[in-house]
Amino acid sequence: MDIRYKIVINIVALVFLIILARLYFLSIVSHEKYEKEARHNITRTEMLVPARGQILDRNNQPLAINSLGYSISLSPYLGRKKNLDILDKEISKIVSLLPNLDADKLKDNYMNLYSSYNHNYIKIIDYIPYEDMYKAYTILTQSDNIKVSNAIKRYYPNDTLASHIIGYIGAANPNDIKKDESLKFIGLVGKSGLERYYNDFLQGELGYIKTKVDVLNQMVEVIDENLANKRRDMTLGIDIRLQKMLDSEFEDKAGAAIVMDAHSGEILSAGSYPEYNLNYFIDGISNEQWSELINSPNNPFLNKMINGTYPPGSVVKMGVGLSFLEFAGINEHTIIDTPAYLEVGGRKFRDWKAGGHGSADLIKAIRRSVDVYFYKLSQKIGDEKMASTLAIMGFGEKTGVDLPNESSGILPTKEWKLTNRGTPWLIGDTIITSIGQGLFLSTPMQVARYTALLATAKLPTPHFVKKLGDEEIIFEPKDVLSDFQKSKLNSIALGMYQVCNAEDGTAYYATISSPIPLACKTGTAQVVGIPQDIIDRIPESQMEYYHRSHSWITAFLPYKNPKYVITILVEHGGSSARATGPIITNIVKKMNELGYFKNTKNNKG
Repeated sequence: MDIRYKIVINIVALVFLIILARLYFLSIVSHEKYEKEARHNITRTEMLVPARGQILDRNNQPLAINSLGYSISLSPYLGRKKNLDILDKEISKIVSLLPNLDADKLKDNYMNLYSSYNHNYIKIIDYIPYEDMYKAYTILTQSDNIKVSNAIKRYYPNDTLASHIIGYIGAANPNDIKKDESLKFIGLVGKSGLERYYNDFLQGELGYIKTKVDVLNQMVEVIDENLANKRRDMTLGIDIRLQKMLDSEFEDKAGAAIVMDAHSGEILSAGSYPEYNLNYFIDGISNEQWSELINSPNNPFLNKMINGTYPPGSVVKMGVGLSFLEFAGINEHTIIDTPAYLEVGGRKFRDWKAGGHGSADLIKAIRRSVDVYFYKLSQKIGDEKMASTLAIMGFGEKTGVDLPNESSGILPTKEWKLTNRGTPWLIGDTIITSIGQGLFLSTPMQVARYTALLATAKLPTPHFVKKLGDEEIIFEPKDVLSDFQKSKLNSIALGMYQVCNAEDGTAYYATISSPIPLACKTGTAQVVGIPQDIIDRIPESQMEYYHRSHSWITAFLPYKNPKYVITILVEHGGSSARATGPIITNIVKKMNELGYFKNTKNNKG
């Protein structure tokens, strides 16, 4: 056979084999793929996004709600070259009725999402308020190319109120979507506060509707549907009436405040100051607004309730005193000499009172905040025993509050200092830790929780949520104290009562007008050190503002039948009683006015 003939036959055979292989691939291997595409060409699946749950206060007053409006989408086929004139015409119609919109931007929105494989309407406007849309609605809905749908936008009706508690929502980023693919359709996710912590509950679950459509993309029939879940609302323990009063007290101050149920840990009012307007983040914050917030020396973005860490100062003395009663071989009535200072290793650790207090037992040491009492006994028990008691009371650990990114503070020990500072523990560290200074750092939420433990003998979990939907949320307090420790709480409470009710108590004159008897403790957290040769300290009021000490007060009330805890921190407040006493008194007056003590028999007077 001629060689050329053989070559031709082989080429023909090869081509035939290639055709057979391709036919096999198309008819057998790719059958499933093209069958799916064929089904997609005749069916349309629309994801149904649930309305985000509202956030309400304890009396069902709105804190975060959804404003009703509309979105606008265009037919998926207008991006084809032959239909671009129709696209321009429809966009011009929309802009003529809604003149605040930009035609070029709307077209860009459409073309960025256009695909010849897409058969679903393309959204070009996410939200238009109802009042802007109601005149245009009838005209726009007459066009088959324009789809007007119901839409919602998050709205915070009180602007700045409880901003660090509520938080805000924003556009989901790729990392958010990687964690939760439903965000591709929902688009928005909680970014901070309760909006973030309870995002999964508030956003709900997607639904869908699957329809058969004709060649003109018109629905023929519904094939399957799964409606989005009912809106999931969340109720907080916050009382907006008390919250507004708290905000007014901090109008010109920086700091934090917490009002909490001493038994359950439910928070009635709280704030981190200064606050910021949550609605700035819904439509996009301006450069000017952003610059003002991030450059403020008072850190409005910092949630000082749970992320602000401060030396607790003298408010920690009740916990330290309990450690003395357990480990120092004393009782609450043991008298200790308390001169003007204690000298150790050539350094003088001075009492806050220049001449000292002469002598004191534990009750007086709390009432008068006698520093030298704590200096002396801290040496006797050492840092480890002191730290072990304070750890039981919640210092150095997160409280478990239902907000993201809580700080644990620092409860310093030998091991902690060596690991984190690379230096050994000194006797001076033990001394200053006993009065809540030095390396010791705590959050206002930790101090509130600790105060509740002193009041009730149990350690609660602070929380803002009261109900998720119709389900009441309960956080059980922890039983952490020994029987001995519990037996000494009455003596500690007496010292706290005298702080606010005995004439020589450190907060007596600042809280004398409280209508409900308080058991309280003030504290001063130094910001700058005091040189050894200074005996008479400069008055805080004469210092530069940012050199002044932070001011604490923490209390439970009523004294005989504790129900609530109030903890206040005023940054750079100077004198703790003068800075915080009027605030706590006004809070108690407002709570009394609102009926929080209506069944209390031991009101003053």
